[in-house]
Amino acid sequence: QPMLGDTPAAVESGAPVRLGTYFGSKPVILALAYYECPMLCTLVLNGLASALKVVSFDAGKEFEVVTVSFNPADTPALAAAKKQTYLKEYGRAGAAAGWHFLTGDAAAIEPLTRAVGFHYKWVPEQRQFAHAAGIMVLTPQGKLARYFYGVEFSPRDLRFGLIEAAQNKIGSRVDQLLLF
Repeated sequence: QPMLGDTPAAVESGAPVRLGTYFGSKPVILALAYYECPMLCTLVLNGLASALKVVSFDAGKEFEVVTVSFNPADTPALAAAKKQTYLKEYGRAGAAAGWHFLTGDAAAIEPLTRAVGFHYKWVPEQRQFAHAAGIMVLTPQGKLARYFYGVEFSPRDLRFGLIEAAQNKIGSRVDQLLLF
């Protein structure tokens, strides 16, 4: 299983960060999406925001969300605009500190996408990337715990995925029993 804590630096709000910054005490939802995607990435992020609005846990409190563009041409300004869009959609206080939108160069992006098994390819004729749709949940230690494929995500399954990834450190006793 890949460990992402030592993955090379990316950029958030123009400042370099290591992915390990987001790991340690909470599970992480990882979304790989490029910010000028004409369709699929927006659908994935919309589906994620929609599911997160129903989940009782809060980004930044019980878990982190890390969205990384796999397009090295995406800029911190594009990432900041996307962040504002999705923070408004999510609508939870304190989420700005818990939902991160990152950019990076190919040297930072490729090891991350390879580590989680995310494949994509630039299609010049269409002037866009061909890629899979989904999100990943990682443990606080940066190990891949679960994939959620598609563009819509069950809030119940996402909640249980976070509980599992947190190694049963979040959620109620009822959640633990249901998960068992």
